[in-house]
Amino acid sequence: MKEVELVHSTYQRSLAKALVWEGFSFVITSIAVYLVYGNWVSSLKFSFGITLIKVLLFFIHERAWKFVSWGKY
Repeated sequence: MKEVELVHSTYQRSLAKALVWEGFSFVITSIAVYLVYGNWVSSLKFSFGITLIKVLLFFIHERAWKFVSWGKY
């Protein structure tokens, strides 16, 4: 049987993944809110606030998975 090396993610990698994912989300949310309310300033303010919250939650979620052994070899 082939031995598999475990790879550990760093905090920087988790943060980078969260920021890239939320960058896409920010654009989509901004467009959607603009289409509903027709105001770019409000749309960007709302999207920025939501993005900050979601990046924090994604980062915590990503780091929590570090402690789950399921699916690791």
